[in-house]
Amino acid sequence: MKTKHKKNSPQKSRGGKILFFLVLIAIGLILVFHQQAFRSVKPLTKRRSTLVERKEVLLYFSDSEEGYLVGEKRKILKKNTVQDEAKETVIELIKGPNGKLIRTLPPRTELLTLQISDAGVARVNFTPALAKDHPGGSSAEMMTVYSIVNSLSVNFPQIRRVQFLIDGKPIATIVGHLSLEQPVSPKPDLIKRQ
Repeated sequence: MKTKHKKNSPQKSRGGKILFFLVLIAIGLILVFHQQAFRSVKPLTKRRSTLVERKEVLLYFSDSEEGYLVGEKRKILKKNTVQDEAKETVIELIKGPNGKLIRTLPPRTELLTLQISDAGVARVNFTPALAKDHPGGSSAEMMTVYSIVNSLSVNFPQIRRVQFLIDGKPIATIVGHLSLEQPVSPKPDLIKRQ
């Protein structure tokens, strides 16, 4: 039996060359597209790293005897305005300490709003849980008030005094021992020197 040798027809060899060139073009397009995609994603990753930038603040919680405030460092999200960073600071205070210090705000307390006036008064508006869930006592009330006032004024020099509100209304006191009818100035002598 004779074997027939097929010769490549000119059409088939031309088809192979065309296929080869199409593969090369596809590879070139993929490389170009990949570079362009990388360039367009790069600014997004830069923006994302900016979004998660953090700022260190000093939060004041009570010592075990409720006689002094002790600072605890905490990282908050860096925001565009002092007002937003101050809100983050109060929210971290509500979460309580990470270490052995004593929390100064009842855990169910929520911050509703925080506004800073041109005169440097921060109007801090809480839910009723601030007063309803408060453990009471003059020392505990003093620790609550000054943990907020000192934490805000130490971290944000623009804040010179704090006005306390519950559900948008100024309050006279939290549990009856400390007058809050006027905005409260910081009390640095309550901070324990370490």
